[in-house]
Amino acid sequence: MSRLAPRAVIGSMLLVLVGPLLLLPVQAFANEWRAPNLIPQRFGLRGVERVLNDGQLPEAVANSTVVAIATALVGVIVAWPAARSLCRLNAPRTVWLVAILPLLLPPLVVGEGLRVWFLRLGLADSLAGLVLAHLVFVVPYCVLVLTPGFTPELRNRETAAMMLSGDTWQRLRSVTLPGMRRQVALALALGFTISWAQYGTSLGVGGGVPMLPLLFVPLVRADPQVAAVLDLIVIAPPLIALAISQRRSGVDPPPL
Repeated sequence: MSRLAPRAVIGSMLLVLVGPLLLLPVQAFANEWRAPNLIPQRFGLRGVERVLNDGQLPEAVANSTVVAIATALVGVIVAWPAARSLCRLNAPRTVWLVAILPLLLPPLVVGEGLRVWFLRLGLADSLAGLVLAHLVFVVPYCVLVLTPGFTPELRNRETAAMMLSGDTWQRLRSVTLPGMRRQVALALALGFTISWAQYGTSLGVGGGVPMLPLLFVPLVRADPQVAAVLDLIVIAPPLIALAISQRRSGVDPPPL
């Protein structure tokens, strides 16, 4: 009985999370699906053909990929010293609140607020501006993921390596990075996913730059079939990134 309860809870969570995703392929190929019918009346490739004929799609995918990769890499680099300092200082709750404050703000509001400054700095409607805007949300998540990795055990191993005359680069390569492998892999995957699907700041700061979320969101109500096809494109890279991060970090799923 004790083993059935966790299975039931996990099964319910998977049904809630994965269930809607299973309908996307059906919606993507449903040329006609009128309520209250549970099954589409007619299947076809209209949505796929319209997406493939969209001249902005290749540029939007390329821009979203470049911005997401750059944001993930820069986000981990920026969050690394912040996470390390928070561990060393045993930061109080107020400091943590400031660190994660951007996560409490609506992305669209942040995007519009940043646009005012980015227009003055010449960064609006540019890939560099989009990376900087996405970092507002990616860095706090990376800090939250990286912080638990800087354990006392890791710091003791770094101290031992320093006493053995290891320079900073040697300690980072031989001790710190291997000890932080899981956290870094997860932070990169999470940073990529957040940036890839970022709509609010992409609209506010880079409204003139084709981005995949900017193509997808307006079609959710206007044309659900085309939106479902784009949704499959949107969710594929984050799932791949999470799978790679799990494999690279050596994290095994918990036994049930």
